[in-house]
Amino acid sequence: MSSTSAVLVFAIGAAFLGFWTVARFPSFGPQTFRTALPATVAVFMLQSPLPSLVRAVVDTAGVAPALLFVVLPALTLLFWTSGCLVRSLVAMFAPHQR
Repeated sequence: MSSTSAVLVFAIGAAFLGFWTVARFPSFGPQTFRTALPATVAVFMLQSPLPSLVRAVVDTAGVAPALLFVVLPALTLLFWTSGCLVRSLVAMFAPHQR
């Protein structure tokens, strides 16, 4: 398996974990657009030093720990906040009323 396909598999797994968390625990995380947008922007900004962090972990511990302990949690958090943002937009434009 090439490194590109391994990262793709981890990204798909992280997307599944992040979106599953949004769907399974709907009351967990930011609920409104006012809170979800800053959270999503903050996580996107936290992703910028990720390549250098991955490189440092690869140099010290290897590829597997870098994928498991850096890439997977970072991408899961990214997908989770993005899912919370989408959930808040849906609630804003199509509110559920009983």
